[in-house]
Amino acid sequence: MIVIDASALAELLTNANGAALRVRDVLAADTEWIGPEHLLVETASALRGLWLGGITTDAEFTNQLDTLGSLRIASIPFRLLLPRVRELAANATSYDAAYLAAAEHLRCRLVTLDSKLARVPGSPADVHLIERR
Repeated sequence: MIVIDASALAELLTNANGAALRVRDVLAADTEWIGPEHLLVETASALRGLWLGGITTDAEFTNQLDTLGSLRIASIPFRLLLPRVRELAANATSYDAAYLAAAEHLRCRLVTLDSKLARVPGSPADVHLIERR
């Protein structure tokens, strides 16, 4: 099982940072993906930002959202993560802390393109940082 964050999932769908193939290679190691409840919403928001910024076309944005909705990604309830999110609050946003808490709770790797998330102090999570271009 792999915890995937919104930066890695958005990259997989768009290749906006030239790292989609690297994301795909890392995710191919395990076909069971999971994320906190907010993963799809946060990813959709990132896709919207790329569309509003003119990085993707209307058709690409629509296709990306359709693909996002069809992916088989399990969800871990945020309520289960809240105690750990609180413990990480001084060093991470609630969004980022939820990814770390999920990886810690499930004892599995977290895949991200977010270097700040990968450097959060106080988390023993196994974070695999995929470098942007």
